[in-house]
Amino acid sequence: MEAIRGNKVILRELHRNFFKAYTEQFTPLVRSILHVPSVEHELLYLEQRLHKMQAGKTLFYCVFDSADNHLIGGIEIRDRLEHFGQLYSWLNECYWGNGRYQEALGLAAQSYFSLTQQRYFTAHVDVTNQRSYYALKKCGFAPSGFVNGPYGKQYSLLLRRKM
Repeated sequence: MEAIRGNKVILRELHRNFFKAYTEQFTPLVRSILHVPSVEHELLYLEQRLHKMQAGKTLFYCVFDSADNHLIGGIEIRDRLEHFGQLYSWLNECYWGNGRYQEALGLAAQSYFSLTQQRYFTAHVDVTNQRSYYALKKCGFAPSGFVNGPYGKQYSLLLRRKM
């Protein structure tokens, strides 16, 4: 698949060639927010995601900064039958607060909806993670309640397809 280009970011499907750059940007702060204990755990997850992509069970993009073409994050929209919280996403903290996340998520959502014909997808966010909660609301996600997550109470949100 070709790259999806925005003004600030470029999305490219997950590939093994990106693993080194991915783990370099996957900082301790990002890992702690996502409850990922180590880079090794994330690498195992990425290997699983490659298999899921081949089976058509997930859509996973690496996010690149369009100015310098450096990998700065990842966005995955998982199969709704396998994950109640379908969205898995992060950006390196050096890129927070400048619109790159909103653009990347908008591009990924547009791709997801055109490929799957689904009407919505979901996200779960720890109630202690206000930054992510407000970032998702800014992207158009609507709150739909609360769920008990693996690390405590989470907001449940959904993003509807624009008709």
